[in-house]
Formats: sequence, structure tokens, C-alpha cells
Amino acid sequence: MALEKRRRSQFGSSRTLAAVNVERLPLRSRHRLTSRLPLRSRPTLNRRQQKIPLFIAHTPCWVITMYPEGEPINQLLSALKSQRLRASQIAGVDGRRGIPKLEADEVICNNITRWRHLCELKSSEIGCYLAHLRAIRQAYQAGLQRACILEDDVLLEDDFGRVLAELERLSPEVEMVRLMGLKVRKRKIIRCLNDGVHKLVRPERGWCGAQGYLINRRGMEKVLGYANRIFEPIDKVFDHFWQFDLKLYGVEPHLLWETEHTSSIVKSNVHKASVARWLYWLHPFGKFWRSIQRHIYLYRYKKEFYPAEKPKQRLGRTARIKL
Repeated sequence: MALEKRRRSQFGSSRTLAAVNVERLPLRSRHRLTSRLPLRSRPTLNRRQQKIPLFIAHTPCWVITMYPEGEPINQLLSALKSQRLRASQIAGVDGRRGIPKLEADEVICNNITRWRHLCELKSSEIGCYLAHLRAIRQAYQAGLQRACILEDDVLLEDDFGRVLAELERLSPEVEMVRLMGLKVRKRKIIRCLNDGVHKLVRPERGWCGAQGYLINRRGMEKVLGYANRIFEPIDKVFDHFWQFDLKLYGVEPHLLWETEHTSSIVKSNVHKASVARWLYWLHPFGKFWRSIQRHIYLYRYKKEFYPAEKPKQRLGRTARIKL
């Protein structure tokens, strides 16, 4: 009895004599007997608690807005943060009262606009253009590897954060991914995302719209090297990806959808400014030449774009999607 009390005091009051005897046995015999011991006499296991990451994706989400105190921007920022994303707002460029002041190497090329589109850009279109261009420049100068740029008139689908986390792990060859669009185009399915719910696709033509996109560092360099000359809306720059070899992709179904609102951007095809008559004769030749360039580009990278077909289901909840 005294010997048992001495052993208990030697090995601690919390451990039983049976557990001590098991530890003295060989390893193979110890495993056999441990399973037969009462639970209270078995040695406790120290399990590591799994830490839940604070953010589901590392890519920051920047929302362009001219109404920093408005309800839409606050709702969008709250939705982004509820999906565990880094969210912040950046100021837009107001072009409603005239041409905004240009910075750096930005230049407006009205001559090219007249020749290519038979009109001139409205000041509000230039403001929207500069807001996106400067957001991309700011991300590049900050040394970011990727940035997700959104406009403040969109809503998020429930899987937005999860798919964004997958997109940021893609190869650097995927330079830009549109998260929604307004036109349905033929495309090649590249891979499945979100356990097959979404797909990464490569459209052969532009989707139209700049409501939201993910762009990596290589894509930033290409956009900043090409888009400093302003002669068409910013979404047309993205649509003409083949002119500066931007590796442009998209997500189906869309991760964003557009709210019903009245846009503050006046389109250049509304109340067109008069242009010289000879430009109407020259315009078809320029359009034909650009078409040839596009087809040459598609043929050069045909393995990346084909086989392609149109989607069979509606791509998103935006009412303005053109089939």
C-alpha cells in the first residue's frame, strides 16, 4: 500500500498506475493494451486547433465610386467584407461637367475616335476611362501582383469570394479575367472552377462592359502601355485585346450582376458630333483592316481559342445581357 502511494506521488496524481505500467512495456505491447484501458487512464492527446484564415483571397478588391457616402457603395463594401475579402473604395473621375484634367502620359486622340467610331468621346466616357486607367496604374505602382477592380453599381453572387480565391492561383498567362459581361460570344472552356459550378472560358471576341475584372501584373503592364492614348471607351479597349496581346478570359456563370440604375455616362453614339464626310468613306476600310488583324491573331493562337461555341444557358442576372 505504501509502495503504491509512493508510485502515485512519483508520477503525479493525475495519472493512474495502469497507465504507468503501460508505458514500461515495449512499443508493440503498449499499443495493444492502450485500447483496452479505460478512457480516463489513457494519455491525453494534444490536438492543434486549425486556424481559419482571416481573408479567403489575398487579392484586394477596389471599388470605383464618385459617391463615397452613398448607400450602394456601402452595401457593396459590406458584401465584400462578409465574404472575407479585402475591400476598399477609390475615387472615380468626374467627367460630367467637362473634360477631366489629364495626368502623366494620358492624351485624348479625337482624330482616331472620328476615324474608328465616326464620333467623339463624351466627357463622362473619358472620366470613366480615366478612373479605370488610374486604378490600374495605382495597383501597378503599389507593386500588387493582382487587383480586382469593380464599379459601384454591381452586386455579388454568393460564390464570388471562393471563385476569386481560385482565380488568383491561376498561371500568370491568365492576365485578365472579366467577372461579368453584356454580350454572349463564342468561347472555349478552359477549366472548371468552384467544383464545376463555374468555368474559366476564353472568348474569341469582347464581352463588352467593365463592371468588374481581375487583372494581374503582366496585364497591368500591357494595359498601361497601350491605353494611355484615349480614343474609345475603356471596355472597348478590353474588347480589342488582340491589338495589344492581352490574354483575356471570363467566368461563367457571371460572378457579378448589374443593378437597375440610370447611368451618369453619356454614350458617344448618342447625339454624335458631326465628322468630315470623307471619314464615312474611310471608315469601312479601317474596320475591314482591323477585322483582318483580329482573324490573324485568332489563327495564330487557335489552340487557345478553339474549339469554341456559344453557351446554351443564360450567363447571369444582368438584364442588359445581349444574346
